[in-house]
Amino acid sequence: MLCPKCGTYATDEEIVCRRCGKLLERGSGDSEDLMSFRQGRHLRNKQTAIEPPREQHGSSGASRSFEDTTPPPVRESSAAIYGERDVLSETGRILGVGPDIPLAPTSASRPTVARQHARTSRVQRSMQHQRMVNWAHVLIGCGVMVILLIVGAYLYLTRTPGGQVIMARMGQEASSAALWQVGEEYMNTGDIERAVDYFTRARELDGEDNVNVSGLLMLGSAYEADGNLTMAEEVYAYVYTEVVPSAPEAYRNQARVLLAMGRDADAAAVLQLAYQNTGVASFRTQRSELLPSVPQASVIAGYYTEKKTVELLQAEDYDVVYTTDIYAILPDEGVLYTGPLELGEGEHNIRAVAVNGDLVSDEMEASYQIYMPTPLQPDCNLAPGTYNYRVKNLILRPGTLTDEELEKNPGYEATLDDKVAQTITIYYTIDGSQPDPDSPIFTGEGIELPGGGVTLKAISVNGYMKSSTTFERYFKFDKGPYPESMYSTLKDFIGDMKLGVTTRESFISEYGSGTSMEMVSLSNIDGQCEKYLYPWGHAAFMKVRTGWVLAELYFTTDQFKGPRSTAVGMTEKEITSKFKDFGQVESPSGNRGLYEDEDDKGKIYKQEDGTKIIRYRASTADSLMWQLDYELNTVGTCVAIRWTFEQ
Repeated sequence: MLCPKCGTYATDEEIVCRRCGKLLERGSGDSEDLMSFRQGRHLRNKQTAIEPPREQHGSSGASRSFEDTTPPPVRESSAAIYGERDVLSETGRILGVGPDIPLAPTSASRPTVARQHARTSRVQRSMQHQRMVNWAHVLIGCGVMVILLIVGAYLYLTRTPGGQVIMARMGQEASSAALWQVGEEYMNTGDIERAVDYFTRARELDGEDNVNVSGLLMLGSAYEADGNLTMAEEVYAYVYTEVVPSAPEAYRNQARVLLAMGRDADAAAVLQLAYQNTGVASFRTQRSELLPSVPQASVIAGYYTEKKTVELLQAEDYDVVYTTDIYAILPDEGVLYTGPLELGEGEHNIRAVAVNGDLVSDEMEASYQIYMPTPLQPDCNLAPGTYNYRVKNLILRPGTLTDEELEKNPGYEATLDDKVAQTITIYYTIDGSQPDPDSPIFTGEGIELPGGGVTLKAISVNGYMKSSTTFERYFKFDKGPYPESMYSTLKDFIGDMKLGVTTRESFISEYGSGTSMEMVSLSNIDGQCEKYLYPWGHAAFMKVRTGWVLAELYFTTDQFKGPRSTAVGMTEKEITSKFKDFGQVESPSGNRGLYEDEDDKGKIYKQEDGTKIIRYRASTADSLMWQLDYELNTVGTCVAIRWTFEQ
């Protein structure tokens, strides 16, 4: 029988195929299979089942198939086939065993077997040719595949975002976008050190022309998480100062960092800048919560016609620093507020801040315009001119306006119902000086004017202490007595001495060197002076280019006579009668003006202890001053004379 699997012939005694080991099944088809084997149909069927061999180019004209034209053998000739088994065995092959060589039915003649062998050889060569592998081609193909894989991998890693991320994860050079992404991955996993490293590399790779704002914010956050607040501050500041001034997140992060560093004042400054550049109201709110509250003025800013007292109030009781200088920088150039501010007439611009350590509030600013009503210039009952008699009842009165003048001056008309504005005090002088609150007050009694020429000056001052312009009127009375002349540096000396001229040597030669000498400083003399003490007083000498000259003479006895025969022991009236005196009455302070003409002046000053000083001042040709003082006791008697040179 034939093996149903490989077609190998098996005897009736064999149970399994000696070639493939398949269990043989016996049946009625055995004789048919055997007959098929004998006639070659079996192998032909096997050939048909096997994939037909591909067409082989270059065969020497052999036919693609073989058809046996030999007449079908008779049964008796079948033994010839079996008879050839030994012959086939000599070739090393057993019929039906070995390679699948298709056998066609043949006769017992030798030529038929040879043709079968030839055909079998051709089929075997064809099948071997089909099974032959070209290893060179295989190797070349594999090499090409490897190259393609390498090139593809390279292109993927270098040209695609995903590949760059892989390169970045491997620690290789990659694009900044990949470095930012991998850094963020490390940031999310808590590996801050690596995140900072990747962010820093990405920032350097971006350069100044391709700034990644979101990446820089992540870098700042990484620095914060790493505790490096200084670097975080630098990154955030770079974002909102150099890159995107309108980025709120950078300001917000910066304020957080500064507060964490205890730099509240700097954080407030950043919040102020953030509000200015972004317009986000939350920045202003956060800043106001951080800083001390703004001081408040007790008087509303505005226009006033009277003096005002302004207090600066602060809710948290922090220090308040203020200034009235519009150019001063607060709080460094301000003044610590300690009490109410008195505002007189004029314009006042008060600026103030509250200070709590390094925190400084926003500025309070209040402007005040205080313009009190100006009274009218006073008037008098005597017209200017020359008179041949003396006037003893000159009367002063407040100024008035006619109805027509009031219409042209509505500002003054509005003050007519203001009692304070209409409370008028008139100050006047006849000694030639400018009237002020230290001048005599007109009380309603007539003023007595001296003989000769005299100038009346007067001002009106209202209840707001606002002064009018000066009323001035000149009179001449050709009726004596006439006042004496003013004290003069040309003729009024003590003895034959002159201040700034008399030498030390000549003085000592006549009056001696005194009891002692000391170096002193005089308030009206530059440099040190030599002061010689005497029983009657002292003499001081100053150093000039030519030597030492007389600078001061002071005496309390009758050792010397003063100018115009004045002397110690004389009364006030006796002394003043020797010099010009217009007869002006005392002011409310007790002072009394005698005369005044530019630098030349005579006046009596009342001291706090009740004593007085009669003082005369006169200028020299070279614009220096001589001063002559008569010191009076409380009863009005001269007790000392002081004669002083003033540089």
